[in-house]
Amino acid sequence: MIQKYLNYLIFGGIVLVVVGLAALHSHHMHQLLYNLTHGTPAQRAAAAKELIAEEQFSDTIAGETKEMRAQAAIALADLGNADAVKQAVQMLKDQDKIVRDQALRTLKQIGAASADNIKALVDGLSDSDINVRQGVIRALTDPDGIGPRQNPDVVQALVNELKSSSDARGPVGDVLSSKAFDPAANNRSVPALMALLDDKDDGVKIGAANALGKIGDPHAVPKLIAVLQNPATTTQVRTAVIAAIGLIADPSSEPVLAQAVLDPSVDSEARAQAAAGLGRIATPHAISTLLKTLTDYDLNLRTAAISALSVAARPGEDSPPNHAVVQQLIQALANPQKEIRLGVAQALIPVHDPETDPSLARLLQTDTQDADVRAAAAKALGFPGNRGGIAPLVAALNDPSGTVAEAATQALGQIGPAAAPTLISLLAKGGTTAYYASTALGDLLGSDYGHEILMQLATALKSANPTLQRWAAVALGNTDLAGAKDILEQLAKSSDADVAYVAQQQLNRFEQAQQ
Repeated sequence: MIQKYLNYLIFGGIVLVVVGLAALHSHHMHQLLYNLTHGTPAQRAAAAKELIAEEQFSDTIAGETKEMRAQAAIALADLGNADAVKQAVQMLKDQDKIVRDQALRTLKQIGAASADNIKALVDGLSDSDINVRQGVIRALTDPDGIGPRQNPDVVQALVNELKSSSDARGPVGDVLSSKAFDPAANNRSVPALMALLDDKDDGVKIGAANALGKIGDPHAVPKLIAVLQNPATTTQVRTAVIAAIGLIADPSSEPVLAQAVLDPSVDSEARAQAAAGLGRIATPHAISTLLKTLTDYDLNLRTAAISALSVAARPGEDSPPNHAVVQQLIQALANPQKEIRLGVAQALIPVHDPETDPSLARLLQTDTQDADVRAAAAKALGFPGNRGGIAPLVAALNDPSGTVAEAATQALGQIGPAAAPTLISLLAKGGTTAYYASTALGDLLGSDYGHEILMQLATALKSANPTLQRWAAVALGNTDLAGAKDILEQLAKSSDADVAYVAQQQLNRFEQAQQ
């Protein structure tokens, strides 16, 4: 009996010890959490260090408020070692932006404190979580980030990461090609990446080629060409190298890019990248090569060639047209092959050069067998303020192809207020012409010039021409501009039954839209 009670006492004592230890542990964890989020910098650092060592950092803050989790990220900055960097990288996955933002600030603060810290940060580029990858990239490339400091260890760590992790190869290229690393870091990254082109692993070679292409340093071109011309180079590596050479677009690479573009055995995407490179090089021979590709069987290549010709003709929205390229394209508009005429007309759509108006107008009027070509020519004539395109586009409203007429309608709307007087006058003609004119006016009324067009239309309505009024009502029904409803209400009181009916129909649409 005594032994029985003794066993009970021993068991009770053990329970009390366990409960006591648990209580002490719980109290200790609460104290660590308090120090982590409310303590002095030294207390925060000590708490973070202990929690990380016991692999309890994430669990400890998981159920806390977003403000407290953000404070925990600050504590990691106080700790400042590689373990803190790893933990901050993981905090980039947090569901709340306030926490992710503080984790990012922590990484910018301590990520370059040592070589180990840099490696821990760069390892985040291999993470499958999009927020982690983007956060690490920002830590490396933001104006207040680590990259702008041009720490040599950062570049080497990135190159090492590219070699060791297939998941990081794309992000590494994005980081190294950032303006934050240009141009000083290129002197370190480009030679290191060129050396990786001799690696035995094709994946490493492809990653290095991709990164070199994104960086765009012409010094890499000779090495890339040598790899391309090596008979032992595999098809996958050749594809990546051609794409890289195309991205760099150095004039010295034009023969290689031209050969790749015209070789049907080359990968479709690589041919497209080569075409883009030729567009940036934009020599007469490069343009001639691109024109040849417009008859190629590969749709991806043809699309890339059209875009490349556009870039060659006008390198940027704020850049003036390249006169020499534009002249070469104008000549190509008369090519006997439909595919070339069509591709060139499509390439000229974003160029917005009045110099092309006569040739495009001629194409619009004479290419009677090819509606696609005429429609592309119409679109190319439609750009803001292009008065020279108005007359041929008005004529195209009567084109036998509805596709062409609709393209002309949209193009007239793109010209803007300069086309409005002509379009308003066409309303009085009635029929199909008036229909397309009213559609174009409807587009203009919905543009930034809407109020200006509305005033012009209101003035024209004073003529009391019922045909003009009827079609004007149709145009007004396509806008919610202040004042349009007032004009329609006046037209709905017209003594002309057709005008009143159409205006009332448009008013009904207004009311239905408001319900």
